[in-house]
Amino acid sequence: MASLFDQERPLWRGLGTLADVLVLSAMWFTVSLPLFTLGASTTALYDAVSHCLRGGDSGPWRRFLRTFRRELPPSSLLTVVFGFLLVLLYRGLALLWRGQVAGISGAPVMLAVYAVALIIPTGMFLWMWPLLSRFTFTPLALVKTALQFTFAHLLSTVILVVVTLFSALVTAWLLFPMLFLPCLTALVWTVPVERAFRRHMPPEDTPEA
Repeated sequence: MASLFDQERPLWRGLGTLADVLVLSAMWFTVSLPLFTLGASTTALYDAVSHCLRGGDSGPWRRFLRTFRRELPPSSLLTVVFGFLLVLLYRGLALLWRGQVAGISGAPVMLAVYAVALIIPTGMFLWMWPLLSRFTFTPLALVKTALQFTFAHLLSTVILVVVTLFSALVTAWLLFPMLFLPCLTALVWTVPVERAFRRHMPPEDTPEA
């Protein structure tokens, strides 16, 4: 019986990981509700997932809260500014989509070009939070570095954008994936992001692939 309740057994490790996924997703959603906290909550989620779920460190919930409190002040203004810009840009995408549905000449080409161009600002916004979780930046330096990573790791940028938009659409459509998709999305992020980070950090500072 003692071996049945051994915390190192695959069953209990799996249940522990499942609990971490559910709790971290719930924490991210809850603290993101004011919207201006979205950057800090995403930074905290990525930090907890990359170091604990992927890297094997203990205490992912405590790490999330600690990182969230630390990064809330520097991330709030950037979240508001970039969030507002992205809302405007995606409203433009919606207008072009309506134009295509209405059969306006040239709308499909403009829609395709505009959608591809949106990868850059969206990718910058997504790169900011893993970068902030790992390095210390002034706001201007964070924007500059996110722009550099967006172009230097363009394939990774596309992966981040596609995975995030897919998760957002699935959650908006079905709602219940909100229980686990935030954490799983961050976990998928770690694959391209940590590979990119290894080019800029000592190997021992990044979780193993």
